[in-house]
Amino acid sequence: MVHLIYTSSAVGVPNEQDLTELLEQARARNIRQNITGMLLYANGTYMQVLEGDSRDVHDIYASIKKDPRNTNVLTLVEEVIPARSFPDWSMGFRNLTVCSPEDLPGFIDVLNEQAKHKIVIKDEGISKKLLANFVQLNYEQPTKRF
Repeated sequence: MVHLIYTSSAVGVPNEQDLTELLEQARARNIRQNITGMLLYANGTYMQVLEGDSRDVHDIYASIKKDPRNTNVLTLVEEVIPARSFPDWSMGFRNLTVCSPEDLPGFIDVLNEQAKHKIVIKDEGISKKLLANFVQLNYEQPTKRF
């Protein structure tokens, strides 16, 4: 089992309906392929973790790279994991554009383009910390938040 964390840039500015459709499609496919994970969105940037069988994770990731709704797909972390971090979530989601940074302890704006290139790529632990904080705050409510 592996997890893969990546960021990408939205093409255009997705509205609530666009994000809902993206999330519904991701959840349906993830259920079919036994993938779990989480998706964050903020100001035109996505950050996602996919976890499951290596073949299935790479299959979905390849289709994400080809999806015309995003560009600049950048792998941050890919590693073997002993267990899932999101075992009950076909795809947890949060729109950080409408979330106050104070809602996330230890928040660093890793979805900011400059921060992504200067900080996140050099220290993959930052990505993991943001995801861990998200899990701690939202494990009881893995619903979409717009």
